[in-house]
Amino acid sequence: MITFICVLAIASAAARLFLFAALHVVPSAYNPLTHAVSDYAVGPTRHLSTAMTWTTVLTWLSLAAAVSVVLPSWEYHGTATALLLTLAIIFAVLPFVPTDLAGAKRTPRGILHYVLAIAWFAIAYSLTGDTSRYMATSWGGISGSAAVALHWIALISLIALIAALVVPTLRRYFGLAERVFIAAISVFFLIAAIALLAHA
Repeated sequence: MITFICVLAIASAAARLFLFAALHVVPSAYNPLTHAVSDYAVGPTRHLSTAMTWTTVLTWLSLAAAVSVVLPSWEYHGTATALLLTLAIIFAVLPFVPTDLAGAKRTPRGILHYVLAIAWFAIAYSLTGDTSRYMATSWGGISGSAAVALHWIALISLIALIAALVVPTLRRYFGLAERVFIAAISVFFLIAAIALLAHA
């Protein structure tokens, strides 16, 4: 059962990365440099975006289960499990509150989407800190080093993302910063899932 949970986490995390890449290959009107990834949930790419979102729900749920059963003695285990479950809930809600497209009037639904996006960015990043430290000190090896590196990449890209939001001259690079952040987070948790299987 533990092996199945870890394999499910790996498969869903890998599938999420594949779908994330696919969003940028299929024809669309969105510019990866400037448009938010959330924009893909509106228009002709919405089905692919929705598939990625539900795949991500499965990723968070299976990771929460894996952490719960593989790392019961980890001092951060309870918090990590709760945060992963919170991420699953956020992503389960996101398909029902699509974003407002750039330049459109802000709606209550769009504001809620914005709040949920901020929440998932903050929670996912916060998880990389304690998780990468645990992986580096307890497991070491390539997975530990990669986790630490991805934690820093996520931090730098998150700072760049925030800067692009508040500095008008940097706004045209928001999409790029967001994509680097999401890619770093996605690869981080894929590596974490692989490491969990290796230590199950």
